[in-house]
Amino acid sequence: MIKTSKEIEDYINPLLKLLHYPSHTAKWMGLRFMINISLSLKDREYFIEMESLDGKEYHLAQITGEDKEDGDFTNIYYQMIEAYENITLRNKKDFEKRLEYHIYRGYSILNKSLKTKSNIYEFLLQEFL
Repeated sequence: MIKTSKEIEDYINPLLKLLHYPSHTAKWMGLRFMINISLSLKDREYFIEMESLDGKEYHLAQITGEDKEDGDFTNIYYQMIEAYENITLRNKKDFEKRLEYHIYRGYSILNKSLKTKSNIYEFLLQEFL
């Protein structure tokens, strides 16, 4: 199981709104975005300590699409985390813990960098150019 914090849960819908997704968009889309942001930025200023995980719990299938024929990104996320952190993940539990960390880190990056009326695409341009 992958756990989130209450703050992360409260941030998902505003994030999806910034991304111009419809209000009924599944939360995993926001969580994947947070993971991808985290795995895209190596800057040490974004290193965070995880605090409480008092939000919701998600199955790996909800986050990575594990065992879904039309969208299983589990191996891709596995490899991205190993390459990013220069580690070898030994088991599924380690993988889930690293996904939790990158959700939390991605949330931290976005929460510090964006306001409710921010242009997320400008942020992405500034960070990735």
